[in-house]
Amino acid sequence: GSVLQYTSGQLLQAPGSNNSIGTYFPGQGTRQFRVAGVPLYLKDPNCGCLDPTKEVALNPAAWVDQPAGVFGNFANYYSDFRAQRRPSESMSFGKRFPVWREKMALSLRLEFFNVFNRMVSLPNPSTANPGTAPTFQNGVLTGGFGYVAFNQIASNSQANTYPAPRTGQMVFRFEF
Repeated sequence: GSVLQYTSGQLLQAPGSNNSIGTYFPGQGTRQFRVAGVPLYLKDPNCGCLDPTKEVALNPAAWVDQPAGVFGNFANYYSDFRAQRRPSESMSFGKRFPVWREKMALSLRLEFFNVFNRMVSLPNPSTANPGTAPTFQNGVLTGGFGYVAFNQIASNSQANTYPAPRTGQMVFRFEF
């Protein structure tokens, strides 16, 4: 048996505008304009070539802020602005062996998780403010637009998980 899950990456929210419209209309906000023809990513999140300690994933030049006091008419989400794909693949093999009498049997089942040992799945990049320059501490990237918080390995949330290492288990069952 197998359970194979292949999905697109999670939608990323367009960056919020810094035009302060929310201070005049509480609860209201707007999104930045998307610049036509400018790539959204500096590095493809699915290539496995992004070094989150030195590089940001998103292109700040792909967004421009709304003028002061202007409501935006752009979408919160775009179908091509997504995080990294996270495939999930598990497989199992089983066999039932009759033993001595027909009423007895030995069942053996092998189960494998992350069977193809896919690449490391990184957390979603920050989409807060394209005007935020990358920050470094001791030569390691620590923030900025498009920053991938690679130090969130222990988190249990789907957006911040690394795949479990390839594992397997063997199950024996004696029926009588």
